[in-house]
Amino acid sequence: MAHSSRSIVYILYNANASLLGKLDYAVKKLRASPENSPCSACDLTHGGLRLTETKDWSTTKEKIPATVKQLHRDELGQELLTFVSQNGLRYPMVLGQEPSGPLQVLLTSEDLSAVSKDHSAFLSLLFKRAEEKNWKDELADPLVRRLPEWITPGKITLAALNAGLIACLLASFPMYRRWALVFWALNRLLDCFDGSLARSRGAATELGGFLDLLGDFIVYSLLPVFIGIGQERLTATSIGWVAIAALEVSFHINNFILFYVAAVASKRKDGELTSVTMTPALVEGFEAGLCFTIMLIWPNMITLWSWLMSLAVAIGIVQRVLILMPVLRRLDEEGMQSSEKNQ
Repeated sequence: MAHSSRSIVYILYNANASLLGKLDYAVKKLRASPENSPCSACDLTHGGLRLTETKDWSTTKEKIPATVKQLHRDELGQELLTFVSQNGLRYPMVLGQEPSGPLQVLLTSEDLSAVSKDHSAFLSLLFKRAEEKNWKDELADPLVRRLPEWITPGKITLAALNAGLIACLLASFPMYRRWALVFWALNRLLDCFDGSLARSRGAATELGGFLDLLGDFIVYSLLPVFIGIGQERLTATSIGWVAIAALEVSFHINNFILFYVAAVASKRKDGELTSVTMTPALVEGFEAGLCFTIMLIWPNMITLWSWLMSLAVAIGIVQRVLILMPVLRRLDEEGMQSSEKNQ
């Protein structure tokens, strides 16, 4: 979804627009627990059982730089019905479409459940997903659309992991440093392609996202270690292993925070928690890839870059912790108040 008035954002409800459809949704809503809403998109735009849109949603919708179309299941055209059916998507969801472009999934039903009660978190997540799709998919789409059907996103993810592991191995031998850089570049290229291919085919899955992240973490954890081994072999002297260890520790602490927040957010359905995971840090995927590329080109500077990178990650950790602690305190207080009421 480019930031253009000609782009379209489709919000698809898990309900029908007919009178019977509205009655059916009302019954399901009344019987459901607050954590298991039958239509989180309805909660987002109408606050649950209201017949009119909330003022908060009207304000939020004005901030979306695209045409917003809100549709019930019985209002979908053939293109939308076919896309949802062929890709096994679950209502509700948010789709995006560029002028004359294919439909793309911007937010899944799980995404909407996490942000349905927080419009600022909804906007942040929507813009983040749109921007991710923009620059990566614009680069990759011309190629991925020419790939045969037997090449799947999962196979590209596996190829990216293999390229990354080969880059790590080659980085430990100074004479193969250039080849290590080549395979590292291939890893980064394939890492863009698997997600773009999945989105272009409407085949993005939770398992695919997990394996993609797992491969990234494996390669990111191993690469600085193998670069250090290669530099030590070249100079026959000990390098700054403390700096590399500090970098590895910063990675693990940062990842622990993100995974813990994601786990609590999925359980509590709290939009403010989701916004913590989206808080931009000094070092994210692109910046980490750039730093590792510099290490491969100038391995003699690995100690300096490891310290700088670990410091930048540490700043991001402190930033997220300071944002996270008040949110967790609020959730604990709400939990205690709820327990007291039940007693």
